[in-house]
Amino acid sequence: MTLQFEQINATNALVAFCDQAGDKDWLAVDTEFVRTRTYYANLGLVQLATEEACAVVDPLQVEDMSCLWELLSEQRRTTVMHAAGEDIEILRQKNSEAPSQLFDTQIAWSFLSQGDQIGYAGLIEHHFGVELDKSLSRTDWLARPLSAAQLQYAAADTYYLAKVYPELKAQLEQSKWADIFQQECDFQLSKRSRTANPDYAWKDIGIYSQLNGQQRAVFASVAKWRLQTAQKENIAVPFLLKDPALAEISRMQPTNKRKLAEVEGVHPSVLRKRGQAILDAVAEGLEQAESDWPPAIPRLDDHSGYKSWFKAAKKLVNERANEVSVAPSMLGSRKQINEVFVWSCFVPDELKSKLFKPELLESWRSDVAGKELLELANDLR
Repeated sequence: MTLQFEQINATNALVAFCDQAGDKDWLAVDTEFVRTRTYYANLGLVQLATEEACAVVDPLQVEDMSCLWELLSEQRRTTVMHAAGEDIEILRQKNSEAPSQLFDTQIAWSFLSQGDQIGYAGLIEHHFGVELDKSLSRTDWLARPLSAAQLQYAAADTYYLAKVYPELKAQLEQSKWADIFQQECDFQLSKRSRTANPDYAWKDIGIYSQLNGQQRAVFASVAKWRLQTAQKENIAVPFLLKDPALAEISRMQPTNKRKLAEVEGVHPSVLRKRGQAILDAVAEGLEQAESDWPPAIPRLDDHSGYKSWFKAAKKLVNERANEVSVAPSMLGSRKQINEVFVWSCFVPDELKSKLFKPELLESWRSDVAGKELLELANDLR
């Protein structure tokens, strides 16, 4: 089936589409982007759809996209997306208030089906019996010109989204999940709008748990430099230092470029261009007083009370999920459950005010199960 859509390559055409969409209280949106060697995604296309119209916007040709960002930032308008995470990040880079309201069809499906997440193609096949061609998903969306097939592929992402949204919305409004669904969409907007703080970059790197003492201080200092550099220069973090190299630097604690060159995983170009900056970060970590070292977060299995706690926590999550009729994985994954344990047992109280809470301690999850999980963990302190 050949979809009918407008290809927008100029500002005046985008303004005209936004004027027409301005009368609507919702707009289906998707983006295509490339994010291989950069920290921030590079926007390649924006797809838009209402009940009556569908458009594919080329941001590489449209000189002024501000009318669209303003449209999406209006409080009265809901932005409809599927698996909106990275799309939100991209839109918030363009306008910190866009989108203002979110309806995520993947989240809607998870509540309504009381099951796990579903991909966009699966959702559309389920509702319309249409099998979408996903063979072009790895297109270089920054390359020009794009083929007719690539544009059709992109248009389909909002063409059908605009058709499935009214049905999912009506089902949710008549269900018992309407309130927590909206809380979840609001939480995802908040979560994806956060800017990673370089001061605490160490916290989310798994290999950190293998380090001890002063190694943690060096690790935190170099991790801070790495994230600051990635954000400032728009470089993907692994192209500066991969995690194993970061950990090895923390263990070896080199004080000159010759020693730094011996660290496995430090690319010669990074050594040449950024070696001194890395050494400065190492020195900063070495100079920290022991009282300022970041806390130890050992392997959870090494904690004497963890295994019994996790068993009880998993049981509680399953029970509470059943009570509110959602899939246990929707309420709390293993990773999310473990975050509560780490928060309680290893994160000092004075540090908690500076960090984002575990997801199970925010929004509807906190009321359903998170507070009880935290009490269970606090009993082990």
